[in-house]
Amino acid sequence: MSCMKKLKFAMIMFMAILLTLSTIPASPAAAAKAASGYIVSPKQVYTYDIMVRDLQALSERYPGLIATGSIGTSEYGRELWHIDVGKGPAIILLNGSHHAREWITTILLMTMADRYALAYVQNAKWGAYSVRDLLDQVTFRFVPMVNPDGVTLQQKGLAAFPKAERAKLLKMNGGSANFKRWKANAKGIDLNRQYPVDWEGIRNPAPGPSYMNYKGAKPMQAKETQAMIEFTRSSGAELAVAYHSSGEILYWNYKTPAEHLSRDRKIANQYASMTGYRLVKPSANPSGGGFTDWFISQFGRPGLTPELARAAGGTNVPLSEWERIWKQHRNTGWMLAAEAAELWLNRQQAVKVNESVRLTADERSYQWPNLKSRKLELLYKGRYTALREKGGWLEIATANGIRWIPSRMALKGEYQQPASLYVAPGPETEMFDSPLSPQPASLQLADQTVQVLESWREWFMIKTSKGVLWIRQEEATQAKTADAGSVPHPD
Repeated sequence: MSCMKKLKFAMIMFMAILLTLSTIPASPAAAAKAASGYIVSPKQVYTYDIMVRDLQALSERYPGLIATGSIGTSEYGRELWHIDVGKGPAIILLNGSHHAREWITTILLMTMADRYALAYVQNAKWGAYSVRDLLDQVTFRFVPMVNPDGVTLQQKGLAAFPKAERAKLLKMNGGSANFKRWKANAKGIDLNRQYPVDWEGIRNPAPGPSYMNYKGAKPMQAKETQAMIEFTRSSGAELAVAYHSSGEILYWNYKTPAEHLSRDRKIANQYASMTGYRLVKPSANPSGGGFTDWFISQFGRPGLTPELARAAGGTNVPLSEWERIWKQHRNTGWMLAAEAAELWLNRQQAVKVNESVRLTADERSYQWPNLKSRKLELLYKGRYTALREKGGWLEIATANGIRWIPSRMALKGEYQQPASLYVAPGPETEMFDSPLSPQPASLQLADQTVQVLESWREWFMIKTSKGVLWIRQEEATQAKTADAGSVPHPD
């Protein structure tokens, strides 16, 4: 081998070693950091299969915060997936891709789920709100792709469907093999003209199954619509948003009764001010059949239908619009969540509790049980007396007077203070800053024997060389004897 060839070979081997090393995290901490990035990649043709893969990855990464499931199946047997993000009792229902070519709405919803979950784990603030405060009071219930058959046909064409079905699909598309304009489900029914509200009066319907505007032979004919109706009824959502594209406008009123106009207009105006969208003026005789038409009429609660992007004509919104869409909507979800939390809370009654609670971290207090109320001083970690509970809030007696905190901040229930219990947590024992922490503390302990300061449910509170921490009782090794000189003295 010549010197030049030897040099080239050595360089190739060196680069291969570097590439291999670069894929190996330097430590568990580095591995955790590498895994903390976003899962959803929005700048791509976002298919049903990619969505399913991302849903699985999100549920695996965020157990206890994210739950996924199927609300039914499409006409061609695809699962209609939902993803819940949050832990709160106030439900906000968001859906996308009722129309096949409008799959950029799926990208928005999946991106929201991904970003919100990571922000929760990082205990981040998002705009004016603590993410944990909101997601412990609100659950986002996403149905990111209501029409997976139609989306698949629009993106992949006839090849994605059985040969026996292709002639019918071509006929519904006017003989064209280009399905980029397709809006309906794969049976030629427009899913957003299927809901049982003024269905008979829908204007300008197609005469039969078609790529757009066919309302079906009867309302709720399509399996996808049936699933959405059943799921929505069981959700008890405070408000709902059905995302569409395009036009940068906002529908917010469908024969809304006078007693709800002020409430709904306020939410719509907030949304419009954040996005720059134009509110569509209510019509005296609107054409019905849409999801939010039905939601507003059925439940008397706010329903919004935003058209996300600038007009794209008879095809999907180009991915070049994504940055603009995300910039407009980065904060809208939190505004809607705060509104949903308030709507839910207004229906709850305050209940006397008069019990001892513990704060495991310094927490901001509020004047009233509402995230939009005035914020007051920090309450330092320790024991307090809770006087009343309302929804997800606790009224706390402090030296400065009555304060309210979200109840997720406090440990409630019976406590014990073992006088002479010692445990020996090892380097492998998972330590937590609080039983409320979603992840273990990023530290390791040297072998030591410590006294249990307090027990709460299945947890021990211990004072270690690195401060007060919590461990699960099942992971604690009880020490039969302890050298009193080596045991940290509790405060």
